[in-house]
Amino acid sequence: MRISTEERKELDEWVEKEYPKSIRRMELSSPFHRIGKYLIIIGILAYASFVIFDISIFKPATIIFLLAGMGVEIFALTKYFKSLSHDN
Repeated sequence: MRISTEERKELDEWVEKEYPKSIRRMELSSPFHRIGKYLIIIGILAYASFVIFDISIFKPATIIFLLAGMGVEIFALTKYFKSLSHDN
C-alpha cells in the first residue's frame, strides 16, 4: 500500500509536531532508567561473583540490587506513561 503525497505531508507534519514532545518525555524518565539499569547490572555482577567465589554475602546483595533496579525501572516507566497522559 502506497501513501499518497497528501497523506505523507500530513504524517510529516504530525511527526514534526509530536517528536519534540516525545524527546522531552524520554529525557524526563532517562535518569531513573539509567540508575535502574546500573542497579540491575550490579545485581547481575554480584550474582556472578556469588556463583564463582561462593561468598555468601553476595546472595542477599544480588537480591537487593535486582529488586531496587526493577523498582527504579518501574518508577521510570510510570513517570514516562504519566507524561503521555498529560500532554501540553
